[in-house]
Amino acid sequence: MNTVKKIYAEMPEIINIPKEFVHRKGEVIITLDEKRSSKTILLKDFHGSIPDFPARGPQGDYEDRADL
Repeated sequence: MNTVKKIYAEMPEIINIPKEFVHRKGEVIITLDEKRSSKTILLKDFHGSIPDFPARGPQGDYEDRADL
């Protein structure tokens, strides 16, 4: 297994990979530090952004199952 690990002080828009990694199966893991930039979107920022969904219709009855 070939592994490349790079730590960026500031993440670039595009991350280049070695040519021998192109068109092969791989995994990319990105871990960000705890400092939040002004562009960070939090879950609370989405509150109310989705319109109200209609009420769910009847879901039917539970099926009867034999006891084990």
